[in-house]
Amino acid sequence: MDDIRDELVNHTELDRAAETFAMLGDSTRLKILYTLSKTGECCVYHLAEILGMGVSAVSHHLRKLRDRRLVKTRRDGLNIYYSVASSEEASGACKIAQSILKV
Repeated sequence: MDDIRDELVNHTELDRAAETFAMLGDSTRLKILYTLSKTGECCVYHLAEILGMGVSAVSHHLRKLRDRRLVKTRRDGLNIYYSVASSEEASGACKIAQSILKV
């Protein structure tokens, strides 16, 4: 019992996973991850058009996803393109979004 308690108390990966699940608790962020997983990369304007939302709202969600390192950016002139980050966490988040949408 003590071993299990020590593992849970000192396991920061559980905290990170909980933060990721909290991030995915918003349907818009799931839609963004799903869209990026299908398109490869998109600028905020295209994402806003696809999702039927305002650019400002999409930008807000992208910032949260970027802060959590689930998406990455690439600048091309004045445009910033977003794509799914190359990490196990981001890949897992995309798989969750895809499984929810049963794709």
